[in-house]
Amino acid sequence: MKKKFYIAIVSLLCVAVVGVIGFGIYKYKNSEKPKEPEKPNVIKPGEYGDTDFSVRLIKTTNSTQTSNYLISPYSIEIALNMLKDGAKENSYKQINDLIGTRKIPVFNAKNRISVTNGAFIKDIYKDSVKKEFYSKLNNYKAEIVYDKFTTPDKINNWVKEKTYGMIPEILKEMSPDFVLGLANAVAIDVKWDTQFECINTTKEEFTYENGSNANVEMMHNTFEYGDTKYFETNEGKGIVIPYDKYDSEGRNEYEDGNTVAKDYTQLEFVGILPNKGVTDYIEKITKEDLKSLGDNATTTKEADINVALPRFSYSFDLTNFREILMVMGVTDVFDPMVADLSNIIGNPGDIYVSTAIHKTYIDLNEKGTKAAAVTYFGMDKNAAIPQQRKQVSIKFNKPFVYMIRDSKTKEILFFGVVREPNVWKGSTCSNEQ
Repeated sequence: MKKKFYIAIVSLLCVAVVGVIGFGIYKYKNSEKPKEPEKPNVIKPGEYGDTDFSVRLIKTTNSTQTSNYLISPYSIEIALNMLKDGAKENSYKQINDLIGTRKIPVFNAKNRISVTNGAFIKDIYKDSVKKEFYSKLNNYKAEIVYDKFTTPDKINNWVKEKTYGMIPEILKEMSPDFVLGLANAVAIDVKWDTQFECINTTKEEFTYENGSNANVEMMHNTFEYGDTKYFETNEGKGIVIPYDKYDSEGRNEYEDGNTVAKDYTQLEFVGILPNKGVTDYIEKITKEDLKSLGDNATTTKEADINVALPRFSYSFDLTNFREILMVMGVTDVFDPMVADLSNIIGNPGDIYVSTAIHKTYIDLNEKGTKAAAVTYFGMDKNAAIPQQRKQVSIKFNKPFVYMIRDSKTKEILFFGVVREPNVWKGSTCSNEQ
């Protein structure tokens, strides 16, 4: 049913850029053993009740960041699964101990939500890659690209296409010892179920962690209907704002009178204002806490929900991605002396992961959200009168945590922190498509 205040012409696009993990597999040629990581904190399984990969990744990443960041646990887990299928012995065990064997849901809505896998194989190794590994790639519906790979152009072009142009490049150059690369790309371009009006966006004060203030572009909306929720916990308060529902063809329920099929995909934005600061909140959060956010919440059936949310847009490169994986227990694949990726090609020690890249992008504005992530592993050889209603309000005027997740499974596609919204580019507010 068409919602009361939905403006059909106004589109809010969200693109989530999923980090790209690049692993370079090289033939070992007197390469130095990778240095042990120093910065990330070690988050062991079981701390705070955490056994989930996503939560451990979030905590470990947060221990290294002091500014704005965005990661895609979802993208990284898919890429690690592809790498695991090429590993043996202890190299396999380390990855499996980290991510387990769960079945990962896949979300796709044409031109709106995209999850894509790719394998980039140097021409001369085409026949050397084991048939069993090719079969594994089929399980991921991976697109296989063969090339001489003297330049990274084909890989960068693939990433740009799969992330709707949000991540135009992940590699500056190719190693002469490059054998193959594995990548996962996630991108979203979705509208809010109920959009923010540009006329209500104003300059307002945002308080940084150090106590200083700055004016930022603050979007406003009062949700009187729909599935928006307001919640409070012992650690803070927050909101759940839904995006449109999309079928496999990328159509929503308002386009051309289309009725969304039962197998629709709907993402939702979850924003959390911690009581004691971002770091304290993330250090204590558990898998169960994240999944239950929005349960037992105040809904629009009970109250109008007033939201003030900064508009923001930024790119992020997880430059210490390899170190984060290493402190989480995945070390052998990065060490040319002990790496065993012989399920892909050759024998133990022939190739190792030389490159691990995770890049993301997000643009959250009045119309919706665009976000993308790439994870890449490169391997080198080695009308009635209105009644008075209860009012609840939330203003994100200090550092906050946010997620973009699937409304049904609660799978976290993106997880980020906003500490300095005024330094972000933002989007030009316009009611034009």
